[in-house]
Amino acid sequence: DAITLKVRLHSLAISENARFFNYPNYITIENYIASLVSCSGGRKAQIVNFNLEDIDDSLAKTICKIYSRMLFDFTKGCRNRATIPFHIFLEESHRYVQNDNDRNLIGYNIFERIAKEGRKYGLVLNLISQRPVEISETVISQCTNFFIFKMNHPRDIEYIKLMLPNISADIVEKQKSLQPGTCVAFGRAFKIPMIIKLDLPDPVPQSSNCDIVATWK
Repeated sequence: DAITLKVRLHSLAISENARFFNYPNYITIENYIASLVSCSGGRKAQIVNFNLEDIDDSLAKTICKIYSRMLFDFTKGCRNRATIPFHIFLEESHRYVQNDNDRNLIGYNIFERIAKEGRKYGLVLNLISQRPVEISETVISQCTNFFIFKMNHPRDIEYIKLMLPNISADIVEKQKSLQPGTCVAFGRAFKIPMIIKLDLPDPVPQSSNCDIVATWK
């Protein structure tokens, strides 16, 4: 077992991903989180964006879990509970929040623990995904509010129906015909399910489909 671990660590040390672990000095969790939210002029950053799109899925999932565990331990260790809240947004969350073998390795899945315990410590989780069927069932079952945009895949639609017992057939039918920027919203924050049209971002992100025909011409 030790030889296998040594080979894996050596592979990581000589790979392109080694630069992510090249930190010169030891730093406490408190000081590191303070360095993340500090800005020039003594101001504090309200949004910290981690771009993981250039990292392969296995390392991206590891990094995401490490930071989530770090924030969970920090908020849980605060002397006055929930005095420093954090809100984690996970774009493409099906890459990270999965039914993997963490429970066998370390005894728990950090995202499941945050979903079940994080709110009382001030740590809130927000998942954004096009494939809810690939997300941990435990995490989805702990979500209290939902914004469901148009979905076409029958497995995803059936999964939503199974995981959310309060969702009606009428809501499921409505989401099939939604336009871009429009969603069905329901949960504890809404008295009744409703259709919401969101303002489009300005500037618009470069996330539209490639116009293959025009490019080939």
